Amino acid sequence: MQPETFDVIFRGDIVLGHALDDVKARLQKLFKVDASKIDALFTGRPVILKRNLDSATAEKYRKVLHQAGAQIRLAPSGGAQSADKPKARPVRGLSLAPVGGYLVAPQEHRRLAPVTVDTSALSLRESDGELLDPHERAAMPDLDFNIPDFELAHVGADLIAAAERPELPLVAVEPEDWGLADVGSDLLSASERPQVEPVAVGATDFDLAPVGSDLGPQKTPVVAPVPDTSALRLMDND
Repeated sequence: MQPETFDVIFRGDIVLGHALDDVKARLQKLFKVDASKIDALFTGRPVILKRNLDSATAEKYRKVLHQAGAQIRLAPSGGAQSADKPKARPVRGLSLAPVGGYLVAPQEHRRLAPVTVDTSALSLRESDGELLDPHERAAMPDLDFNIPDFELAHVGADLIAAAERPELPLVAVEPEDWGLADVGSDLLSASERPQVEPVAVGATDFDLAPVGSDLGPQKTPVVAPVPDTSALRLMDND
């Protein structure tokens, strides 16, 4: 029985915590190839780096590439093992980008044409100066404002002249029946007070409680239960 062999498969995934550019540089140093061939490994498609390796050698490759930052998968090699698995339907034109990689290749980036701006007519002004020269300012038309003849009155002066005051009609008041009451006297006479009928209250139902007594409702006395001592008996000490 032949020993089982393995293939070293890489699909462009990198180990968490590693930068993509650093991983590419390490792989280029390990495989001693140019950068274009290393970029071809990061397309998202599985690439077999080594075939038909024994278990110990395949594990050695996995550890070395893992230290470089490449996420490696070991799969049994040979057609017998892969024939039993259902083949994935290829999707043309689509692939998965590696973790941390760019979604657009460098040659697919849109190139922007530089724009030349003529700055010969631009200059800097003083921070406290005017941005426009006198001849650059637009002439402001003269506006005719009708300003009324206003003035400020002195503090405490009357704001309304005597001729502007409206005349209020005089109210006829006859104060012959009026007078000033003495301090502390009653302002109403006995005849002007409303008559209040006295209410008869029987004083026999009221009483004064002694000082410190409880003014709450009368409490129902609680009768203490009498215990049954018929089953108890005394024992002699000796």
